[in-house]
Amino acid sequence: MNTRLITLWETIRTSFWFVPSIMALVAIGLSQVGLAFDHFGASSELKIFADFYQTSPESARALLTTIASSMITVTSIAFSITVVALSLASSQFGPRLIRNFMMDTGTQCVLGFFLSTFIYCLLIIQATKSFDEQNFVPGLSILTSVLLAVLGVGVLIYFIHHVARAIQADTVIDNVYCELNEIIERLFPTGRAQQPAIVSSEMPDFSQRYPNQQDIFSEESGYIQTLNLAYLSKLAKECDMALKIHYMPGDFVVEGAVIGTAYFHGTTFGCEPQKISELMRLGAHRTPIQDVEFAIRQLVEIAVRALSPGINDPYTAVTVVDKLSAVLCTLTAKPFPQAIHEDENGVIRLQCKPIVFTGLGEAAFNQIRQYSKDSLAVTIRLLEGLSSILRFSQTPEHRQFVRQQATMIEQIQSNLTLGEHDWHDIKRRLDEIKRHLDSDPSSPS
Repeated sequence: MNTRLITLWETIRTSFWFVPSIMALVAIGLSQVGLAFDHFGASSELKIFADFYQTSPESARALLTTIASSMITVTSIAFSITVVALSLASSQFGPRLIRNFMMDTGTQCVLGFFLSTFIYCLLIIQATKSFDEQNFVPGLSILTSVLLAVLGVGVLIYFIHHVARAIQADTVIDNVYCELNEIIERLFPTGRAQQPAIVSSEMPDFSQRYPNQQDIFSEESGYIQTLNLAYLSKLAKECDMALKIHYMPGDFVVEGAVIGTAYFHGTTFGCEPQKISELMRLGAHRTPIQDVEFAIRQLVEIAVRALSPGINDPYTAVTVVDKLSAVLCTLTAKPFPQAIHEDENGVIRLQCKPIVFTGLGEAAFNQIRQYSKDSLAVTIRLLEGLSSILRFSQTPEHRQFVRQQATMIEQIQSNLTLGEHDWHDIKRRLDEIKRHLDSDPSSPS
């Protein structure tokens, strides 16, 4: 899909205006359909329709005004509850988690329902005024507004329950974890063959093949949100050149920085640099559209805040470690995205920064390990998570990551003053990890 559309969709689904706007348009259409049906029902000779129109315009307007006033009052209450929930989420889980709350479809639909019901009632009230001289009341439309008001009571109860559940730590963590799994399934190829880590010595040297090169400069500062690698590779083939991209989604780019280098044969560059830079979407903040590390850091931020002295909630941090361990176990079976892209003729056209397991693993564990040195429960759960990753490991890179993390945890804990029983719990888990590592001949020492 075009990266412009992906970025636009990300903006839309994390907003409070799109779904309510759509529902408001539906309410306008429903009011017009209802009034048209009322014209038919009022002139019909069927008795079943006559029962809907046995009221006066004044009574109808009074009823509709009451419903409209109630709906706008409930809407203000719902917005107030939403703002309070966002403030609580920002202070306890971090400001970057506000995006996840704004993306909640349930909250968007509730706000849209109350606003659309209010708009519907206003339009019907206006219709009753225009029908005074005709002594006509849109009875079916009024009945619809009453049914919407009754349904609104249930929607309000659902909304209170939904918000109370949404701000719970376990729910927040699970929502971020599920989104992270969706991102991994979307960005990482399917299959179980794991690719080895790519080192710099394996990267092609385009300067030996192409005599000329030109740097591509960034036209603005910001975070790379999306990078259209498929179109970049296609563009490189069309212009008979090779591209080396120095940044990946999630990296911050300063205006005027070299974001890529083009290598070509001719004396003049046969492609406009703007075409290349347009395939890199920059924004004011990071998004998880193509940035797996950002989604991982959302979970890490929850754990780090939970370990702060002001909150002191190690159980939340333990839950985060469990989710991150499960993510890393999943990644051991995933072939990572290619850093080198070839055309159908086998010619290398594009080279980008590789995404490696060690980088994602360090993003998941490093900060939690540093902040949890005084929390025995979190440290033990980190070691248990490393044991799980070791059981799922398939390459030397996986086992080397486990070895490095276990070594750093041992160094930190050995410098602390621990009780004999506490140190025995940690040492027992460290020894188990070392025993599994030493029993694997392919594991680097």
